[in-house]
Amino acid sequence: MPARDIDEVLKEVRRIQIVARKQVNDLLAGEYLSAFQGRGMEFNTVREYVPGDEIRSIDWNVTARSGVPYIKRSVRNAN
Repeated sequence: MPARDIDEVLKEVRRIQIVARKQVNDLLAGEYLSAFQGRGMEFNTVREYVPGDEIRSIDWNVTARSGVPYIKRSVRNAN
């Protein structure tokens, strides 16, 4: 097989690998639940801030409207 043909076949194989990898990654994206709770989690409701609560959990929109600090209560940790 001439070198030119081998180069063309290798380029096509590489292109197919890239396309297949992208399709698999797209298919599997979001298919698992993380064991870790991050700041981007969904939340059920809010409650008033209590000293010692995580400051990053403050719902700044509710706090601004009410004038009193409120904490987001997450779906997993609704305490």
